[in-house]
Amino acid sequence: MRVILGLVLLAVIVLAIPVVYYGEVDPCRMLATDMAHEAYGPLAELVGNDPDEVPPAMENSMRLVTSQMTARECSEKLWENWTSGEE
Repeated sequence: MRVILGLVLLAVIVLAIPVVYYGEVDPCRMLATDMAHEAYGPLAELVGNDPDEVPPAMENSMRLVTSQMTARECSEKLWENWTSGEE
């Protein structure tokens, strides 16, 4: 019984980490956030701004891209981003 409870608790923690990090439950919104950071970060560094402060307009424009994707496609793309190891 403890093993099952431990596995359930582990699954809840693993699923909660991305939700806490992104503040979203929708994988397409999470992907849009990642895409906005990838697109804006290098430009912000180039002009001396903080790359972590992505303007809301940039994230909204990335949501237009992800709105054409299914939740499964967004989830797969997120998984690729998390596991690719590329910076």
